[in-house]
Amino acid sequence: MEAKKIGISRDLIIHPGETVADVLENRGITQAELASRTGVSQAYVCNVIAGKKGISANFAMGLEYALGVPKSFWLNLQANYEAELLEANEEQTITEEERIAREELKDVVKYLRQKGMMPIREKKDDSILSLRKALQISNIANLKEMIPCGVFRMAANRAVNPYVLGAWIRLCQIAENNKIISTKFDKNYTTELINEMKCIMCQKDAKIQKDIKSIMGKYGIDFSVARNFRGAPVQGYISQKSDGIYQMVLTIRGSFADIFWFSLFHEIGHIVNGDIGKTLKFIDDGSDNVKEMAADLFASNMLLSPASYDKFIEKGDFSIETICKYARTQNVMPYIVIGRLQKEKYLDYSAYSNYKLRYKWAD
Repeated sequence: MEAKKIGISRDLIIHPGETVADVLENRGITQAELASRTGVSQAYVCNVIAGKKGISANFAMGLEYALGVPKSFWLNLQANYEAELLEANEEQTITEEERIAREELKDVVKYLRQKGMMPIREKKDDSILSLRKALQISNIANLKEMIPCGVFRMAANRAVNPYVLGAWIRLCQIAENNKIISTKFDKNYTTELINEMKCIMCQKDAKIQKDIKSIMGKYGIDFSVARNFRGAPVQGYISQKSDGIYQMVLTIRGSFADIFWFSLFHEIGHIVNGDIGKTLKFIDDGSDNVKEMAADLFASNMLLSPASYDKFIEKGDFSIETICKYARTQNVMPYIVIGRLQKEKYLDYSAYSNYKLRYKWAD
């Protein structure tokens, strides 16, 4: 996106009164005569022509009768004039807090420029106006108000920047929905959803992001992967839209496939467990221990059935051959089993590193 100057010179803004004056001059009509024809005072006509007053709806109607020029013409002139005035004065609406917020949003600005959502080169104040439009918010200082009450209540040790987190939430909320989803989520079909997710995981030629989005859409979930920013230490964002469809956004904080799939199933768990309501936007920051433990348990059990995993652990054979064989019985990739064994300290984190797949996400 090419940089462009925001705002126009006030010298180029023409008040509708000048057009009224031109029409009167061309037709040889005096201001007093126009006042009589339109039913307004001569002082009012004088002030309109001088640019001190605007054309009201009643005066526009009067001009239609008196001059034979449609009222819509005069109202549009007035509306355009006021819009141009707003644009010319837009920079004057920038607050000092917005300038402070802009400094905190450097990574977000860089991302938006890479995505073509903001001009590449522009003045700092102009970039604030561009940020308002890109994030669809009238004052970027208000981004901190986007954070739902209670988020990070147990995360005092986290480096949270309220402006960055608010911007990340806005990006989630305005994420383009490329597919119309008509089916609402039904937890009775959770097993079918999980099985289809596992099939994508194990499919060699799968286009992970595209395929997951397609399958999730079948079950009433609008899924997408989002860029993460320093200052917004969140795992995901889930909301239920007005039509009952869930929106799920996962961050791309890690590239290891086992972490991604566990996180995905974890977020599905939040939906299945009823952690999201129509008026509740759920930001998964890991601070709600009860909900997090329940979602973790859901993910663990859906990836590897508890009974089979207990038997696998009891045998104590963690050779790669045995791991691969067990993974096939669960319809998951070996890295899922390896990742869990490493987390539970049955294996060192360096073990079988060549089996730990990394994803490169299309941002």
